[in-house]
Amino acid sequence: MKRFRSMRWRLQFWHGLLLALVLIVAGVTAFEYARSAVISSTDAELERRAGFFDQMMRGRPPPPPIAPGAPLPANPPPLRGGPQFRVSLERVLGSLPPGEQAAYAPESSSGWYYVIWLHTEAAPIRSANAPADVPKPQRFAPRDHGLHHRARGDLRETFIFLPQGGIALVGHDMTSEYRSLRRFAWFLAAGGAGILALGLLVGRWLVIRALRPIQDISNAAVKIAEGDLKERIRTRDTDSELGQLTEVLNTTFARLESSFAQQARFTADAAHELRTPVSIVLTHTQSALQTPGGLEEHRESFAACQRAAQRMRALIESLLQLARLDSGERSMKPAHLDLAERTADCVDLLRPIADARGITLHLDLRATPIQGDAGEIDQIVTNLVANAIHHNVDQGEVRVATRVEPDAAVLEVSDKGPGIAAQHLPHLFDRFYRADASRSRASGGAGLGLAIVKAAVVAHHGTLSVQSELGHGSAFTVRFPLKPGQIR
Repeated sequence: MKRFRSMRWRLQFWHGLLLALVLIVAGVTAFEYARSAVISSTDAELERRAGFFDQMMRGRPPPPPIAPGAPLPANPPPLRGGPQFRVSLERVLGSLPPGEQAAYAPESSSGWYYVIWLHTEAAPIRSANAPADVPKPQRFAPRDHGLHHRARGDLRETFIFLPQGGIALVGHDMTSEYRSLRRFAWFLAAGGAGILALGLLVGRWLVIRALRPIQDISNAAVKIAEGDLKERIRTRDTDSELGQLTEVLNTTFARLESSFAQQARFTADAAHELRTPVSIVLTHTQSALQTPGGLEEHRESFAACQRAAQRMRALIESLLQLARLDSGERSMKPAHLDLAERTADCVDLLRPIADARGITLHLDLRATPIQGDAGEIDQIVTNLVANAIHHNVDQGEVRVATRVEPDAAVLEVSDKGPGIAAQHLPHLFDRFYRADASRSRASGGAGLGLAIVKAAVVAHHGTLSVQSELGHGSAFTVRFPLKPGQIR
């Protein structure tokens, strides 16, 4: 039962049902058309043969067949006496062409026969090759005239009321025709069954071929669920709907692999960053415990422990902030701000650090209204400017500018430092990533500042980009949307 719930079997079932209905309708239509053609041809020949007697008896063309519901002629032939009719009939029958006589001969009639009655007598006066039980047609009204058709089992008959009081009936045994029609029906049934079987086989092949990407997707998903994150769905038909779905899923799997790899690197880097200050704390604590003396003798060890603890606290706070940004649990308080004012306040706090290294800060701050969280905006500006100061040369320059463009509020922070190599730029905002590990560690950085900036900018639906060239410095550009509805 589970098999019939699968998409493949359901598609095959509906395909087979539709094909069967089409074949049945086509077969019934073809059979009815052939049956109608045979009956129409027989009726036409019956009319010709019956009309021949009327033509010969009258000496003129026979009247046309009476259509169902049509009015009868106003002047029907009169009923006359039997002797005169017999004489005329003998003359007519004696003058039948050889072809007409042979048509009613038992050895060559092929089922054709005729019977002739007088209207005043129940028994026929002449017949040829006719069954014994042919009932005499009844003249229902004196005005009955023209050709009449009737069917009795496999027999089809046409009769006409002749002048001088006679009735002529021509019939044909349709047994052979109906047998041919039955053979044709069996042929249609066998042909339809063959076409249905072939259609089911072709449909099965098409369904399997069409659904093969789904099976590939399922197999790839199972392998990925088992831990093989490098697995991808392989497909050649990229233009179909399933091919496009495959491309989307492969992109999703690639991002999933990258996310897991980044998470693994993040965990390893966080452990590495925390291991160093913890080792310092443990080393100095153990040394202080093993060395006799008073508080003054251990002051240096306690100071080292304090610095290591402060570094760990800063790192943990950065990790906690990133975790909150990633999870969306932060409590943003959007407000109307002037980016130029927030930038000026942040730069004033960092100016002593820049003065200590002889770095000149150039400000080009134009009124730039935005909507955002003041704390996160300050952190974006502070981290970018601090990064430009720390990764600069002594006596260098840092330029900070704000401006309004048609669709964005822009913050630019650039420096004249050594610059960043091109291979480092794609990973610059990764967590714990250092383009210059030695200098970052010396400055106390852990590689989380730009990651925090990136997360905060994304939280404000903004974009963050960087341009850098070795020996010519770096420039970071932040663009905030001007539409208030885009701020969450």
